[in-house]
Amino acid sequence: MNYFDGNYQLKAKDFFFKILSGSAQGILIGVLPSAVLKYLLKLFITPGVTNWASDLNAILVLFTSFIPLLIGVCIALQFNMKPLDVGTMGIAVAAASGATKWATAPKGFINPVTGIASKAPATVYMTAGAGDVINAMIVAAIGVLVIWLIAKYLGGFGSVAIILTPIIVGGGVGLIGKEIAPYVGDVTTWIGKMVETFTTLQPVPMSMLIAMAFAIIIITPISTVGIALAISLAGLGSGAAGVGVIATTVILLINSIKVNKKGTSVAIFLGAMKGMMPSVFAKPVTMISFLITAAISGIPVALFNVQGTPTSAGFGWIGLVTPIQSVAKDAADAQWITHYVNPMISIIVFFVVPIVVGFVVDFILTKYVKLYKPSDFEQEI
Repeated sequence: MNYFDGNYQLKAKDFFFKILSGSAQGILIGVLPSAVLKYLLKLFITPGVTNWASDLNAILVLFTSFIPLLIGVCIALQFNMKPLDVGTMGIAVAAASGATKWATAPKGFINPVTGIASKAPATVYMTAGAGDVINAMIVAAIGVLVIWLIAKYLGGFGSVAIILTPIIVGGGVGLIGKEIAPYVGDVTTWIGKMVETFTTLQPVPMSMLIAMAFAIIIITPISTVGIALAISLAGLGSGAAGVGVIATTVILLINSIKVNKKGTSVAIFLGAMKGMMPSVFAKPVTMISFLITAAISGIPVALFNVQGTPTSAGFGWIGLVTPIQSVAKDAADAQWITHYVNPMISIIVFFVVPIVVGFVVDFILTKYVKLYKPSDFEQEI
């Protein structure tokens, strides 16, 4: 379908879900590689020595800084845009995200790639972090609307599109995004601090609520990683979010193993919970088991003060990112984690408790309450 032939009517629901879906894809592409291999590569890295592992780690970490660009590209592809529009969207969103900033370097600045010293003050671009993910999503949405409006009311730019599209869409939308970035940042920072405050004042109920929220989000088109990254969900909230994802994984696995092929169950264990959306939404009452398991499993998170970072909050068992993050001390995570637990506590919180609770909850709801049955989860991924 050509969404930009001038005749297509952009529907709000379709528009919203494509923005969310594209954002989720971009975020996962940017976050997963480094998150999954981060601790494995550390086994081969010697401080102060550059080798293949340190180089690979640096490249994978850079993926995170490209998240805004990836969001722009993936959203553009959701709408089947032309290559020119796809590239323009990617650059516009990246420029407005805040992940890449520019500054003036003094004379003599050495280019880290070429090793050549500049003969005059030069403009340098510094990339760090993922920027503001919510702002990236907003800018991408604005970009889609601008491209659609140009196609609908002007019929496109024709033969001069190669010139005008990067200038008007790329430059214009990017500039708008850069102007609104501070205000969007204030909102996302406020949300993150509010969650942090609540988890400090009322750790047990807040851990239960966050776990329940992420237990449901993981089975919707919305990205748990994206939400956590967008509001900078860290500390106790991050640990609770990870347990929520695990709670849903446990219930899905318990039932999938009984009725589905091994491949489907393996896919769920590896992180393909969203692939079970058709069966879950066909019988929404199954979500009650996710919620109860998550709520109970969230209690020990608060009792043991299990923490995490925004990038580990939405993973659960995927790559063992969430459990490892709670025990692996890393200077880079110092701003997010103030308390690390020993490995045994992590195993109890992220494996023993959710699995035991999951089996008990599932047994009661299927055998006694008869709320659902394993065949309700029969599906191929």
